[in-house]
Amino acid sequence: MTQRRDLLRLALASGACWVAPGWLAAARAQGAGGVLRIGMAAPNTTLDPHLLSNAPNNAVATHIFDSLIVNDHASRSVPGLAESWTRQDDTHWTFRLRDVRFSDGTPFTAEDAIVSIRRATEIPSAASFRTYTRSIKAMSAPDPYTLLVETRAPDPLLLNSIGRVRIISAKFKDAPSAEFNAGRAAIGTGPYVLREYVPGNRIVLDRNDSWWGGRTPWERVELRVVTDDAARLAGLLAGDLDIIEAVASGNTDRIRGDQRLHLISGISSRFVYLGMDQVNEVSPHVTGLDGRPLDRNPFKDLRVRQALSMAINRQAIAERVMEGQAVVATQFLPKGGPGTDPTLEVTPFDPNRARALLAEAGYPRGFRLTVHGPNDRYINDAKIVQAVAQMFTRIGIECRAEVMPWATYAGRNSQRTEHSCFLGAWGVNTGETSNPMSALIASEDKAAGFGISNGGRYSNPEVDRRLKEALRTMDDNARNALLGEASGIAFRDVALIPLHHEVSVWAAKKGVGYVTRADQYTLAMGVTKEG
Repeated sequence: MTQRRDLLRLALASGACWVAPGWLAAARAQGAGGVLRIGMAAPNTTLDPHLLSNAPNNAVATHIFDSLIVNDHASRSVPGLAESWTRQDDTHWTFRLRDVRFSDGTPFTAEDAIVSIRRATEIPSAASFRTYTRSIKAMSAPDPYTLLVETRAPDPLLLNSIGRVRIISAKFKDAPSAEFNAGRAAIGTGPYVLREYVPGNRIVLDRNDSWWGGRTPWERVELRVVTDDAARLAGLLAGDLDIIEAVASGNTDRIRGDQRLHLISGISSRFVYLGMDQVNEVSPHVTGLDGRPLDRNPFKDLRVRQALSMAINRQAIAERVMEGQAVVATQFLPKGGPGTDPTLEVTPFDPNRARALLAEAGYPRGFRLTVHGPNDRYINDAKIVQAVAQMFTRIGIECRAEVMPWATYAGRNSQRTEHSCFLGAWGVNTGETSNPMSALIASEDKAAGFGISNGGRYSNPEVDRRLKEALRTMDDNARNALLGEASGIAFRDVALIPLHHEVSVWAAKKGVGYVTRADQYTLAMGVTKEG
């Protein structure tokens, strides 16, 4: 655990609008003194905390719903609704729960926790929480404030995993997602209570003065979705926003030059990569130079994957595209992190060797390819896609970039058959590599929760074997050795093309501070009043 914490410190469905009655009048009467206005870079897509696991959804849900275990700013497991826990043996855990109430006055009990974990596991989803709950075999409640959990096998990451599941009231166990988006089921025990939700535009929250964690500094929070970098900055400069996330690298000098503002930065655990279709016999966005579909999928050939990786000048992307807000990646975490392969080096930028590999694979004149990505989700995501497309073109692949809003891209990319080569990212928030490995490169097994975000459907039995063994190994050193072996196999096989780890940057008014998080979430609970 010490190694994991040190690494994180050093490196790292839309719905109907719901408005609570009379909120505008109340806002006018209250004034601006207790209001915090946050400029969010990416929209959440639902208020259902179990429907789609991605950073925007999870960050918003954290304001309204608590979890049994809280993953703090450094991804450490600390008490949440479970005030304490005991591991009886390798597969049996006892959690002692807090005596608290939901915001509608309903008591929280172990039954609510059981219902929430089951719902998060079973709800049909393109980005399921099952990857976090798959090890749970049984749950029971001998009394309202005791939860017993039995796992199928030893699970060394159980605490971190169940910290991803937000707790709802058991009475809403069968509520459709639309009921959460409408506000009727969005009832939690968290620090804030939902006041207004306008999908793709804003979420307005009121402080929950009865929250067990204590009153936050802000009486009201407005999470405003402003996907355009320039518009977020303009809102901050005009005084319409108090803090903004995902500051574009080209805007940092402008902020440094304004005495009213300051920058806040921290290295995140987000791993940015390119995925490739490795399952379809004919890939949807690859053709010959004549525009006709190829008779085989080039990404199934290791030499093609190696060629694409060698065509990318990662240092140039980190320094120029990201303007220093990135660290070049070789694998899920920087070398030396738990579960990494110490022998993996940065793939050399070698266009000549890349052309030779394409020729060896039977593509001496290259082919045509479209690279897809979002334009409002990751730092400089559209620019990254465009830079990669240009680099691929220089080795003989006629490549074009196609980007789209995250709300569209997330849905299309989850279909697994939409894109041939695509930009992705994953927050490695367990502080070791089993979580991204389980989600991104494990062979797809929905029932077991593996491969839930494996967009290219990469599959390697040797990676799977080591991963599954690691996931039942309680000894940290032995587990990390197995994960390191699996990482080495996967990245030498170019399961994914690693690009970089993001450096997260916020900008805020003077007097407003923020405790940066490895998971890059922007949470009102971490925004402080300074001075």
